[in-house]
Amino acid sequence: MTQQHADWNRRKLYYMFVLLTAGGVVSMLLRRVFYSLGVAACVFSSTENASAQTSGDVIFNGLILDTCVVAILSTGTLAADATYTSLSSENAGGARGAATVVTTSLDFDLQIDSPVGFSAMPAGGDTGVTYGALVSATGVTSLVDIVDGALSALGLGLTTLSVGATATRGAGVFPAGSYQLPVTVRCVPS
Repeated sequence: MTQQHADWNRRKLYYMFVLLTAGGVVSMLLRRVFYSLGVAACVFSSTENASAQTSGDVIFNGLILDTCVVAILSTGTLAADATYTSLSSENAGGARGAATVVTTSLDFDLQIDSPVGFSAMPAGGDTGVTYGALVSATGVTSLVDIVDGALSALGLGLTTLSVGATATRGAGVFPAGSYQLPVTVRCVPS
């Protein structure tokens, strides 16, 4: 009970007593008795509240769903071989692209799709061309040069990928110009 409530209760007792008695010495004595009882009730009430809980825990709940997130870190570079029949990240001057995969469960596999073709090229650049991709991984998943189309189990957490791509021309050479070959990296539920 707060001090304000205790004072209010004392006043109520006092006014009730004044209304019930017609003044005089008895009134004054009884008034003091009721006032003392009010104070005692206030003290008793304060003692009772003192044993109340003075701290508590706020509970926080959370839920993480099965998730697999792919983030592309860098693009790769295709370089021609000495005969100009191969454009590859594996040729001298080429570079692999990089990506990361983060998983929150062991329920995902990694898959690198076989490239379907150039998204940019000079005229005739895609004539008689076959495509391929490969991936290596470090981190919670360890892979070395897994070819496109294969499924590989992903570990729980962060995996860093090194993705390579190759385009091979069946006959003739690649014409001069700029080429772009997309390779899709997927998380597949296992």
